[in-house]
Amino acid sequence: MKRVLSFFVVGAVVTSCGSYSTADQVVSQTFVHKYGFETSEEDWAAREQDGQVVSMLKNGVKVTRSYENGNLHGTTTYSFPHSSVVEKVLVYDQGSLLKERINDVSGMPIREEMYEFDNRKIVSLWDEKGVPLSIEEYDNGVLTEAKYYTPEHELEAVITDGAGERVKRDRAGLLISRDEIRDGQMTCRTTYHPSGCVHTVSNYKDYQLHGKQLKYTLSGKPLMELSWDYGVLDGTKTIYRNNSKIAVIPYVKGEKHGTELHYDDLGNLIAEIEWRNNKKHGVTKLYAEEMTDTEWFFKGQSVNADKFKVLENRELIQNEFKESEIR
Repeated sequence: MKRVLSFFVVGAVVTSCGSYSTADQVVSQTFVHKYGFETSEEDWAAREQDGQVVSMLKNGVKVTRSYENGNLHGTTTYSFPHSSVVEKVLVYDQGSLLKERINDVSGMPIREEMYEFDNRKIVSLWDEKGVPLSIEEYDNGVLTEAKYYTPEHELEAVITDGAGERVKRDRAGLLISRDEIRDGQMTCRTTYHPSGCVHTVSNYKDYQLHGKQLKYTLSGKPLMELSWDYGVLDGTKTIYRNNSKIAVIPYVKGEKHGTELHYDDLGNLIAEIEWRNNKKHGVTKLYAEEMTDTEWFFKGQSVNADKFKVLENRELIQNEFKESEIR
């Protein structure tokens, strides 16, 4: 027996398109007793609520929920819109979620998460042929054990007791990244171009970029070198073109600070820019074959050389006066 629900039905359903209000999305529902016969919504609500509730959503998704004594128990499925293929599978035990799986449009598994006691979780990934890519085990969100496989299903990396190498591939088997794992945390990540050449090498600490980061072109030539301090640029940023250094930019705590240098492809200096606290401060020089173009700045404002000296001396006196007051 199918019933068109009125606007006051409450609840929420999750589909591939996000989270929706049941009142807005459900266009019909069927209540099926555990013995297989259909019942009315009133009888379902008045009895033990054992069986299934099948909902058709406005977007074409079919949702089938299994219940026991009014609790979600067994399998809940979500189809793709206007399709019999199941996109999402949830498995419950008396209202507790045990497992969640996502499928592709052909019904092949993509990702599965199994929830165990004591905040343990097992995450499995598959390629487009249904061959396992990885099996990872987490304890309180920390990666502890894992196995990673090649497209030929050969073991290529493992993590044991929170240490080892993590490998990420897309569903076609293309290598995306390799991570060094220590104490369950990533300490270094190497990403790859589709050609297989290294794209980036990044160091991490406490889940933030920390230390040197290198970037490379599609052909493997150096592109950029950066220094990080817990996710903030701190140190020198060097930019390359055709294996030649073309720019050196100093950073302190995320702000440009110091002398920025630019070079042409032959290594000749073509620009010097002085920065303080992320603002141009000091002299900016642009070099040409026969001349040098010079401009002065004070805290980001364009001034002449004499004005800069006056303002700089005034600031120095003010700072010395403040320091003497503190003493």
